[in-house]
Amino acid sequence: MSTIKILLVDDDEDDFILTKDILSENSHIQKYELSWCNSFSEAINAMLKSRYDIYLVDYRLGKDSGMDLLNEAIKSNCTEPIIMLTGKGDLKIDQEAMQLGAADYLIKDTISGPTLERAIRYALAHNQTLQKLKASESKFRIMFERSKDTMLITNPQGRIIDANTAALSFFETNRSELLKINAASLYKNKEDRARYIKTINAEGAITELEVEMVTLSGKTKFCNVSSFLQVSQHANEELYYSIIHDLTFRLNQEKDIAISHKLAATERIAKSISKEIQNPLSNINLAIDELSSSLNNEDSLALSDIIKGNCERINALTTELIESTDVLSLNLSDTDLSTLFTELVDDARQELDLTISRPKIEGLAAKVEAEKLKSALKDILKNASEAIDKETGSVSISVEKRSSGIRIEIKDNGTGIAPENLDKIFEPFFSTKPKSMGLGLTRAQRIINGHKGKIQVASTLNSGTTINILLPAD
Repeated sequence: MSTIKILLVDDDEDDFILTKDILSENSHIQKYELSWCNSFSEAINAMLKSRYDIYLVDYRLGKDSGMDLLNEAIKSNCTEPIIMLTGKGDLKIDQEAMQLGAADYLIKDTISGPTLERAIRYALAHNQTLQKLKASESKFRIMFERSKDTMLITNPQGRIIDANTAALSFFETNRSELLKINAASLYKNKEDRARYIKTINAEGAITELEVEMVTLSGKTKFCNVSSFLQVSQHANEELYYSIIHDLTFRLNQEKDIAISHKLAATERIAKSISKEIQNPLSNINLAIDELSSSLNNEDSLALSDIIKGNCERINALTTELIESTDVLSLNLSDTDLSTLFTELVDDARQELDLTISRPKIEGLAAKVEAEKLKSALKDILKNASEAIDKETGSVSISVEKRSSGIRIEIKDNGTGIAPENLDKIFEPFFSTKPKSMGLGLTRAQRIINGHKGKIQVASTLNSGTTINILLPAD
C-alpha cells in the first residue's frame, strides 16, 4: 500500500496537529504522510514542482487567501487535486472554490476521520480520471490538428465548433471566417445536407456519404463524409464529428481514363468504318470515270458529276473523322503565347466575324505546337460565335500562368449547353446545330490531349459557356 503525501497549507500550526490526529484514525486503511507550510510562496513552489499527491488549503492565509493560492495553482497547471478548508460554512465561498477548480470544499468544524479520508480518496480518484481524460483530449487534439483529412466539429444546427488545419485548406479560408458560417452552406445541394442530417439523427453515424461541397471561393469539390454523433463532455450538447475525404482528384482521374478509353474506341471505330467506306468509294469513282468517258448525253454527264461530287464529299468526311480521332504526334517547341494569341484573335475577327479583344499576355511562353493549338482554339471560338447573338453576344479570352501550367479560358454569353449534352459535346458528329458536322470540339480535345493538357466545360442554358484549358508546365 503506497503512502499518500499530503501538504496542509494553513497559518495555524494547531490545525496541522489536529489534522494529523484525524488522519491517524484511518491509518489502518491508508498510510498518509502529512506535511505543513504556512506561506503562499512555499505552497505554490511545492505545487509547481508536484511534490505532493494532494493539497489541503485553508481559506485564510494571512495577507493572502487560500482562494488566491487555488487560482494561481490552477493557472499554473497544477495537476494534483486541491481541497479547500474553511472555519465556517459559506455557500458563496464553496461555489467560488469549485468554479476555480477545487476538488472539494470542507468545513473544519465538521471534519472527522471518515469524512476527510473519503474526501481525499474521492478527490484522488476523480483527479486520476480527469488526468486520463485530459491526456485523451490532448492526443485527440494532436491527431485533429495534424490529420491530413478534413475534420469538422459541428452542432445539429450547423454551427461549426472547430475545424482542423486541413479543413481550412480544403475550404480555402481561414479559421475565423470558417467559424462564422453554417455548415449547411458548405453543401452544394440542399438535398445532400437533408440526407446527411436525417441519417445521422436516425443512426447516430454516417459512413462515406457522397456529396458535393463548395469552398468559400465558390469551387465545387466531390467528396464523401463520415460522421458520428457524440454528446459533449458536460452532456449539455450533441456534436457531430465529421471526416471529409476529397474525391475530386480521383473522380477527375476516372473521367480522364474514361475519356481516354472512349477516344481509343472512337478511333478504332472511325478507322474501321472509314476503311469500309473508302474502298467501295474508290470503286465507285473508278466506275464513274469509266462510265463518263462513254456518255455523250449532257444530262447523264451532269448526273455522273453529282455522284462523283458526293462520293468525294463522303471521302472527305471519312478522312476528317479519322483525323479528328487519331492520336496525335506533336512537335512541341517553345512558343511566344503573345504572338500566338494575336494571330488567333486576328483570324477570329476575319474568318468568324467575331468581336473579341486580345488577352493581356506579357513574356509568357509554353512548349506547344503553335499551329495545332491555334487550330484547336479556333474550333472552340467557332462554336462560341455560333452560340451568341451577333448584336448583343460577347466572347472573351483570358490567359494566365499558374504553378500547374498555363490556363486558357474562353467564355461566351450565348445559348449555353443543356446538362444532358455536356458529356456528349466532344463525341464525333454530335451537334445541336443543323449544319454542323460536330467534329470541331472532337478535334480540339484531341489536340489538347496531345499536349498532355486538360479541357473542361461549364455551361448554363441561356447564360453561356466557359471552356477552361490547362496546359502543363514545362
